[in-house]
Amino acid sequence: MAKKALVVICLALAVSLVTVVGLYDNLSAKKKVRPTIMIQSRIDNGPWLKQAVIYPLKEQTIKLKVKKRPRADIRWYQIIPDLSKVYKNANLPWEKDPYKWVGFDTIKYHRKELTSFRGQWTIQPFEVTPGSWRNSISALPFLKKLRSKSQYYNDQLGSFWYQAVVKQRGKTFRSYGIEDGDKRGLSPNVFRISVRGSEGYLGYLTSFFNVPGLFGSIPYQSHNYIGVDCADVLVAAYCKWKHRSMRKNHCVASLVGGLPKAVKLDIKDGKPNKRIVWDKQIKSGYLIAVKYEGERSYQHIGSLAGDTNRNGILDKDDLVLHCGPYPLHYSRLNEGKFDGHVVVLKPFMSKLAEDHWLIRVAQDIRCHLR
Repeated sequence: MAKKALVVICLALAVSLVTVVGLYDNLSAKKKVRPTIMIQSRIDNGPWLKQAVIYPLKEQTIKLKVKKRPRADIRWYQIIPDLSKVYKNANLPWEKDPYKWVGFDTIKYHRKELTSFRGQWTIQPFEVTPGSWRNSISALPFLKKLRSKSQYYNDQLGSFWYQAVVKQRGKTFRSYGIEDGDKRGLSPNVFRISVRGSEGYLGYLTSFFNVPGLFGSIPYQSHNYIGVDCADVLVAAYCKWKHRSMRKNHCVASLVGGLPKAVKLDIKDGKPNKRIVWDKQIKSGYLIAVKYEGERSYQHIGSLAGDTNRNGILDKDDLVLHCGPYPLHYSRLNEGKFDGHVVVLKPFMSKLAEDHWLIRVAQDIRCHLR
């Protein structure tokens, strides 16, 4: 009888021990794995780069790699911001207490495995075929679902974020990902490819496709492609083009007040009230700011994309590249988003004027989009 009782007690202890060990394993599994691997990149036949961000031109060949480990498996993921939501750090102009700071909004991200790259230590994330150049995730059903919710995702231009995860002998190793962000958004250490449509200012501006629209964005968020509003995206692109840091908040009022003016006009139903000649009075990349009817100050700003219909005259068919409150996108003047009193600004200036503009007194966050 005593032996039977002893066996029962031992079995109970064994079960308890297994339970404790199981709990310990679960806790260990939930413990955050620190990023310890690096994604390297290569543009065309250039050197392998170890930096977290690259800015290739569209149709350049891009390769990514992670240092191969013995008896290990690798998987690649694309991190995609949810562009279907309007994000805001400050109240929107039409809300109660407009422009009031309300705190950092939480930007939602999706992480999707690029299953075609399983087990590959070197990948080419963009498909390059005659007459076609697009992101490899384009064919995934997830992207089709994403596009049904938001029209702003661009699979050829703009920014794309990646993460690599390696499993070796029961251990997990990873590069930076969603889990490394803070209240401001995704960590700038997450590997990013920001594809430009061309050289120059407008090219860098197109690298901001797929970046969430974020009303009241701060310089850290704009500079690191976390979120942008209509004024900050223009300044951030300019700073990237000129290889400068973005140190100040900017709003529509500060840009209108600080940049040289090309022309002033009124636009109604997309039609200018005067004849404006391309390449003589205005150029691609010039900024266009609008003061809506009944308002005292300029409220929205974008960049003229060019003479879309090639008739030499600014008209309703010409495109503007802008964001706010939605992500960066093109709009034709006839869509009415720039109907009102308009001023066209020159973003290109002398080195002295540029320095003066970039170190202007910091604007209060409430001036955003005024």
